Amino acid sequence: MITLIKESDQLKMPWKNKQGTTAQILISPKGATLDKLDFDYRLSSAPIKAAGPFSTFPGYRRILLPISGAGFVLNGHPYATHEAAHFDGDEETHCELLKKEVTDLGLIYHPERISANVRVLNLPFPLTLTLEADKTYLCHLLSGQLSVQDRALAINETLVISGEESIRLECQKKTAIAFFTLQRRA
Repeated sequence: MITLIKESDQLKMPWKNKQGTTAQILISPKGATLDKLDFDYRLSSAPIKAAGPFSTFPGYRRILLPISGAGFVLNGHPYATHEAAHFDGDEETHCELLKKEVTDLGLIYHPERISANVRVLNLPFPLTLTLEADKTYLCHLLSGQLSVQDRALAINETLVISGEESIRLECQKKTAIAFFTLQRRA
């Protein structure tokens, strides 16, 4: 099954610490909320306009990817654009900007229920990806043009892919995607 989440479908909301706003792209399972911390995973994107602390998410892990701007420094470690930061949601995390505003793409997930990873793929030509039907994949278009199984994505739109054995990525040169792989733990 392949589901397209358009930018207009994303839910705009304040950060947990009220220091900014985020666009919640997806939360699973449906009906789960950030406030109750009853979700398995949540994908969101947010502008980071100034240095400051991140919200904590006890019991969760985080993957944070700067997708525009020069990048940021988390607890003293620099991350360039498209370089993924992995850290505990319990951790007191302080962010400094390398230059000015950065937009991030972040996945928060419960590590006892889900394993997760991300890769940024720079696609030079169309290709077919072999998938595992028991995994869920989140494909977020960062730049360029992309169509998957006749679904055209705009920049900042996301495909949720599950139960598929392969997908065909039709793209132009200079297309970049954030490709998350999620697997339920037994």
